[in-house]
Amino acid sequence: MTMQIEKPVRTAPPSFLNASSPLDILMIGAGGNGSELFDGLVRLHHALITLGGKGLAVTVMDDDEVSPSNVVRQRFWPHEVGANKAIALVQRANLMMGTNWTALPERFNRNSRLGRFDLVITAVDNLDARREALARFEPDDRHQNNPWIVNGYRGHADTYWLDLGCDKDKGQVVFGRFGDNQISDEWPTALAHFPEMATREDDNRPSCSAAESLARQDLMINQSVSGAAINMLWKLLRESKLGFNGVMLDLATGYSQGIPFMPINSTKH
Repeated sequence: MTMQIEKPVRTAPPSFLNASSPLDILMIGAGGNGSELFDGLVRLHHALITLGGKGLAVTVMDDDEVSPSNVVRQRFWPHEVGANKAIALVQRANLMMGTNWTALPERFNRNSRLGRFDLVITAVDNLDARREALARFEPDDRHQNNPWIVNGYRGHADTYWLDLGCDKDKGQVVFGRFGDNQISDEWPTALAHFPEMATREDDNRPSCSAAESLARQDLMINQSVSGAAINMLWKLLRESKLGFNGVMLDLATGYSQGIPFMPINSTKH
């Protein structure tokens, strides 16, 4: 008789039950991953409303403009070239789908004037924005291992973090909670799984043409990573639980693997 080991499962936070108020989301980045993920958020919002929930309240933050090369690999159209990416996405959803979401056409940093969010999504192609998010949203009772806290308390307890990252044809998604930066924490963050993001140098050079963009990243990598991210949110909001901490993807081999939760270190919390 084969003995099956029960895998750790996490129960959804109260704000993700979606019974009394919309889930407040800040999405940082509206490019490759962000523009794909945004379409998924629109679908997720309307699915929740259809099922009697309160849906999503989404704020998108990006200071970049749509370029001709973006039309090939990002979710923009030729008539949007020259428009701010955050505004283009949000206006499209508000006009076509009846949402009342917000666009902030500016670059995110730790001093950005923002309110309280249940979930922060980093859909960016650089590490600096992730470091700024860590500096901005880490709660003061869990920031001992965060080298970017420089001005004291910044975040709120129980702010969750969905991070999307990819290179040419590989990607990963991690759903965690700001401050849980160890693998044995309740909701380990991307920093817990990839501590090298604290020291690695960025290579976030913009692509000057559609051909260069496709050479640097596979056409379908953003859609694949964003699909995995939306699936995690759907599981949390629909089933009120999550059985995996993240997902690793490799389009070159067709490999997809869930990142399991580890047993919780009860001495920390």
